[in-house]
Amino acid sequence: MAVPTLTATHHRAVATLLSAPRLAPYLRAGGGNVRAALTLYQWNVEMSSAVYKMLHLVEVFLRNAIDARLRVWNATQVDPRSGRPHSQEWLLDPSRLIERIVRRDEIDKATRRARLAVNDSAASQRTVTHDDVLAQLTFGTWRFLLPGRDPGRQLLWQEAIREAFPGLRRPVRDLVRDIDRLHRLRNRVAHLEPLLVVAVVIVQLKAARRVLREIEPSAEMWLVSHQHVSSVAAQRPALVPEMPDGPLSEN
Repeated sequence: MAVPTLTATHHRAVATLLSAPRLAPYLRAGGGNVRAALTLYQWNVEMSSAVYKMLHLVEVFLRNAIDARLRVWNATQVDPRSGRPHSQEWLLDPSRLIERIVRRDEIDKATRRARLAVNDSAASQRTVTHDDVLAQLTFGTWRFLLPGRDPGRQLLWQEAIREAFPGLRRPVRDLVRDIDRLHRLRNRVAHLEPLLVVAVVIVQLKAARRVLREIEPSAEMWLVSHQHVSSVAAQRPALVPEMPDGPLSEN
């Protein structure tokens, strides 16, 4: 199929459909030129895709590392109502502390999403498992399980979650800062926000590498081998000067 030739009329129509507020940062970065702004917008789509892929890997590695430690820890906790130890399935049988920190309503929401996903994908209905629910938790769950002012989070870190980061040699607050940075980036990508400052995105890639290195060096190597953030960043279109014929000039 032949690639259509886009004219100034096409560019203006696309700009209108994207809306002035959404296109505004790209117009500013493109010196008021519609074509340059749309080129930047398309580049931003590619950058968002590359960042999302990076964050996908980080989230899965982070989630599974923390899950493994919480499974062990939850099974050491005694249910005060029954006097029996909880199971390793901390999402289906959470101890009191996990239920408070993760929040019962968030676990219930994840369980409902898991049930819908299972019903949509399975040929016959089956019971929702711990792993089904785990897959439905958000990145924010892992961010807010990390230590903070809450004494319960500090305790959970000391007794369980710190073991998910065997390579950690820096202050834990620096680890929390990196994961918080990645959580915020995840939200920016999810809301289709601009990622126009390449230096900031590269800083976040370095944060991802540090976190994975502290979980398992092989995970960092896997990320480095498969990420496209660096190559897309290098392809960022150059800025153009302000056009003499107004903020919506075409050439």
